[in-house]
Amino acid sequence: MNSIVFLLVALITAQVPPIGKADSTFDKKANFASFRTYAWTPGTHAFNPTAHKLIVDALEAEMAARGFTKVATGGDVTLSYSSMAVDNVDLKALDKAERAGGAAPTKTLGKLVVVMRTPGRQQLWSAATREYLEPD
Repeated sequence: MNSIVFLLVALITAQVPPIGKADSTFDKKANFASFRTYAWTPGTHAFNPTAHKLIVDALEAEMAARGFTKVATGGDVTLSYSSMAVDNVDLKALDKAERAGGAAPTKTLGKLVVVMRTPGRQQLWSAATREYLEPD
């Protein structure tokens, strides 16, 4: 049982950048200059279609600016992104809110992870960031 708890804590805290900062890692042995094309692979897309379009458009613009060409399949590398959001309860305000008969205030924390891999699924580069999201 303790090993399961330890594993869960390790997974949750792995590569978690501070809020508002990006954490990026890359394969130091990879020859990035040899990569010219990329293809999208499935990830966990943003629930909001507008957010999904903004993320994809921004990533495609960055890839184009770095000389990459998007292809439908068979690229030199694959690109995917995953996003998630969680509502964090303001624990400092929880007691006060419960005494007043209301709900505790929450903030939505979003996380975005982008991964570039070889067609054989070897990770070449990844970036992760977390940010509090504004309500719609």
